[in-house]
Amino acid sequence: MKRYFMRVFKFAIYLTVLLFLLLMFIYLMSKDVMSETASLSNFLKEGRLLEMLCLVIAFALIYPFIGFAGIKIYLNRPLNENKNEIIELFAQRKYMLASDENKILTFRPQNKFSRLTRMYEDSLELDYSDKFLKFKGLRKDVYRHKRMLEEFAQKSHTHDNEV
Repeated sequence: MKRYFMRVFKFAIYLTVLLFLLLMFIYLMSKDVMSETASLSNFLKEGRLLEMLCLVIAFALIYPFIGFAGIKIYLNRPLNENKNEIIELFAQRKYMLASDENKILTFRPQNKFSRLTRMYEDSLELDYSDKFLKFKGLRKDVYRHKRMLEEFAQKSHTHDNEV
């Protein structure tokens, strides 16, 4: 729950800055800027700022539920046998191993700009303490890497059957 509130806070700030920049761009590009009666308060009109703030808060409260996911992946073997190979797979996809504690592998993107655009909420956690893998992180990254891990499990399974 602590991570949820931190994500809400970060996303609210991110949306507020983005909305402010968009409004400034629209205001500066409008024809009324050149007139003497044009002002930012006239541009926003009464109550518009409050409506936009409510919209930002609503999106910020909903985003962590939509943007983040946790799934289970079943491999036909314990992860300990293939841990180094999986770390190498993530490295090929430009993810570095951030930590390996309590049977939880944490990966982060190597690209600093990518991390900034994702508000530093970009870690992928791979928990291998059970018979299955628990995978948590940004929804699109989780599902993309899930396919990668399933393909890896399929290839290693067919390789074992050939030997």
